[in-house]
Amino acid sequence: MPGMRDVARVAQVSLSTVSAVLSDSDKYVSEEIRERVTKAAAEIGYQMPERKKKQDKVIAVALPNITSVFFSNLLSGIVDTVTEEGYTLIFGNSGYDFKKEKQFIQMIQNQSLCGVIIDTVCTAEQERQYLDELKEAFVPKKIPIVLMERKIQDEEIGCVYVDHMDNQYKATRHLIETGHRSIVHIAGKMDNPLALLRLQGYRKALQEAGIPYDSELVQEGNFSPSSGYMAMKRIMDRRSDYTAVAAANDQMAIGAIKAILSVGKKVPEDIAVTGIDNLSIASMVAPSLTTINVPTYQMGRTSVKLLMGAREGNAGNKVELKCNLVIRRSTDQFAGSEWDMFGW
Repeated sequence: MPGMRDVARVAQVSLSTVSAVLSDSDKYVSEEIRERVTKAAAEIGYQMPERKKKQDKVIAVALPNITSVFFSNLLSGIVDTVTEEGYTLIFGNSGYDFKKEKQFIQMIQNQSLCGVIIDTVCTAEQERQYLDELKEAFVPKKIPIVLMERKIQDEEIGCVYVDHMDNQYKATRHLIETGHRSIVHIAGKMDNPLALLRLQGYRKALQEAGIPYDSELVQEGNFSPSSGYMAMKRIMDRRSDYTAVAAANDQMAIGAIKAILSVGKKVPEDIAVTGIDNLSIASMVAPSLTTINVPTYQMGRTSVKLLMGAREGNAGNKVELKCNLVIRRSTDQFAGSEWDMFGW
């Protein structure tokens, strides 16, 4: 059965142009292009489904905290791509509150949507039931769903994600390779599936290096700078036999650095520190932060592209984005110190 992509190929125009012409949107398209599109659609026998003719060009996005640097980068990717495609957005900000996230989902259930993008804050125990609730709310209406950050095994829900376990493994392995044997891990909340995956990555790196796991060197935060600061303070009050910190994200790593410096110790000479995400601020703090580059902007763009594909019949696609280690002065005092000004 021919689809909109086939019309775009025959008419030699973009997919968004085909959508604008066939759905009678307000987007300006020249008469010559309109004629090419309608002629191509007729030639291949494509008919716009009735659902798409009536459906508003609106995408709903639910995020944990749109004011954070991480999620603002991700949101930038979504906004730029949605704008290119001629769509508009409805935002929901849960503030890391699952009840608020579910309230937003309930609010949009009866709206005419083209798709739903969610970076959920549900726990591992809540995940399966929540996915079923999302499918019940949107799949019968042929509204595609894409989750960000989590890898899920569901044929009807798409996802774009990174390998959280491998990211923490790489960061911890880097510390081990630079000579550290006693390494603190500042984790996210332990009911968060992503935090648990990163803890597994930390433990895997220790195990491979023959380093015994010490639960006293693991402190729980909540991915915020202040929680990283407080977690590091708790460790320093109890122990002094460590030389490195592998934090589960950049913000907690930066909080940990502040705590370390506050007691007169040096980074990395006394204690080396790594993070995860490669936020812009990671290159600007002193010392600059060694971290794992997570392509958050690309994740946002990809989530929209997955929705577009799902609207063409390719629901449930999964995309893993690759990440890489970025070495800076928090683990190597002789590393480069260039600023990354993306998003500033």
